[in-house]
Amino acid sequence: MKQFTFIFRQGRRLLSPEEQKQRADEVRVWALAQAHEGRKLDPHILGEDGHQITPDGGVAPTPPIGEGSVIAIVFFEAMDLNEVVTLAKTHPSLRYGSSIEAREWSPPPNLPAAVAPGH
Repeated sequence: MKQFTFIFRQGRRLLSPEEQKQRADEVRVWALAQAHEGRKLDPHILGEDGHQITPDGGVAPTPPIGEGSVIAIVFFEAMDLNEVVTLAKTHPSLRYGSSIEAREWSPPPNLPAAVAPGH
């Protein structure tokens, strides 16, 4: 198995509170189905507030959530990228205008044990 991530980006339209609730309900059902199939999902919803730090050390508030903003990340295992793309196509967020970027990931090489995950 390989490590993958879905990176969710906000679409053009902002959802009403009712649509947000409906999407959350549908995503929950989707996630439970994935768990039933043995997939372990590690989801993370990003907060709206944050800061951008520039290479010169400047700090500015992140812009408001808008089209293209990263809004969530999910880590999981799969056999290959084809399986990941097939899985992404079933995610309910697509029906609500979000896009999903699917990527394989790995820990940085030569990561000291003191900072490696699980230590």
